[in-house]
Amino acid sequence: MHQREIFYDEQNAFARVLGRSTAPGGGRWWTTGHDDTVGHRVTLLLRRRRGIRRSTFQQFVYKRLAPALLTAGAQDLRAYTFLPWSRLVNTTVGVAHDNPINRRYHALVTFGLDNRADVDTLLAAPQLANVIADQHTVLTAAHAFGIERSVPVVRTDL
Repeated sequence: MHQREIFYDEQNAFARVLGRSTAPGGGRWWTTGHDDTVGHRVTLLLRRRRGIRRSTFQQFVYKRLAPALLTAGAQDLRAYTFLPWSRLVNTTVGVAHDNPINRRYHALVTFGLDNRADVDTLLAAPQLANVIADQHTVLTAAHAFGIERSVPVVRTDL
């Protein structure tokens, strides 16, 4: 719907983008809309371990990690697994998409909490213990970023 405007505006804000595409059904939302009341957000960028099938990785993200986060108290939870990188898909004029293999991510999980202090409590939750203990079998990297402010590009709940 608004993809064309975003495509042409991307070069005004970014020199390099980590943008990735998902397949149909490549994203899961465990909540609806955009919850403006969430005080602190966290985004996880996940890299799949070499030799792990894409379907095994997706099951880890969608059936283990995200449900465990939700059960432990994460709010406004979304998870996305990405298609393999292709230069043909990433063609924004004036923006570089050619990230080296060690900078390419295979999934993104984003969630909210009431405040930054709740992140430590969430990570210590018993619901996440098995997932955290097993993550090394599926992931080679998990980068977490705190998000100070998140604004939806397209609002559907107005």
